[in-house]
Amino acid sequence: MNKFILPALIVLALLAACAPSATPTPAPVADDSAISPAVITVDMFYTFINAAQSPEELGLPWNMLSLEEQCNPRDNCELTNFTNTWWASKAVYRLYGCDTDTVVVEELLYARDAAQPTTMTDAHFWTFELTENSGLFLINKRSPINEPGEECVLAIDRAANP
Repeated sequence: MNKFILPALIVLALLAACAPSATPTPAPVADDSAISPAVITVDMFYTFINAAQSPEELGLPWNMLSLEEQCNPRDNCELTNFTNTWWASKAVYRLYGCDTDTVVVEELLYARDAAQPTTMTDAHFWTFELTENSGLFLINKRSPINEPGEECVLAIDRAANP
């Protein structure tokens, strides 16, 4: 019987060594110097949405959109459409810097009237393309994607501590 215990312990040790870790490996996080003006602009966009105390205050993030993005099929050039969409929700999010004018957002929405973001939508990923206008960045285009590319680095995580 003893001759079976040692091989069994070796097999168990090998299996334990090959088992996945219980702690997930975090995505690479940029240092502060890697946070671009584009990332800061998108962070401000979501900060203004989350901080709005009335529908009228959603005019701040609306004004961060270029005319082209304000006239997307969702909003149809109407602040009212943008307000109707965003007044119902707040967002927790992660921002990935991809290049100087592209940011990928991992966005999870929850009810604006919830005290804490306990019930959220599934994560959705968006590419934000920004353009510079007189030294200011505007969000020129938002489009859905499956996930950030390998060139994108996690810059800001507002999902861990909303």
